[in-house]
Amino acid sequence: MHRGLLMGRRAAKPTRTKEPGHPGPGHPGRRLLVTGAALAGTLLLATGPARATTANVGGQVGGSHTYYGTARTVTAEGSHIYLKADSGGIAMKAFWYKCSDRSTRGADREVGSGTRQRLGSGFKAGTVYCLGAAADVVSPNKISWSGTLNWNVFS
Repeated sequence: MHRGLLMGRRAAKPTRTKEPGHPGPGHPGRRLLVTGAALAGTLLLATGPARATTANVGGQVGGSHTYYGTARTVTAEGSHIYLKADSGGIAMKAFWYKCSDRSTRGADREVGSGTRQRLGSGFKAGTVYCLGAAADVVSPNKISWSGTLNWNVFS
């Protein structure tokens, strides 16, 4: 078709015919169905697998327990906490504790060898915890250590 013939002419809008018994696109029932599908998709994404959380940690530790005050929050129901720490060959123990109550805590776990160790498991979502440690050194000498802390982990 010649281009000049199209200019000035307006294309006709196609008309839609409604099937008998089928609500049109603006019908409230149709909007509810679309809204429900969008909500279901959002909930599916929100309940997908949690991603592990990782932090570089470290500090000084001596013969008595040292309580580090950095609070961390578990967001994945039933997850574990792991620590991979290097203390330069000195025997070291680590544990998790409830930041607001030091009497609520996990058991001391041998760490410091550079291998990943589980500090606790089965934490509820919303649990706020801190990290504590102790080393077998004579006071007032303290050792420096560093490592990687993982939480919201299932393996």
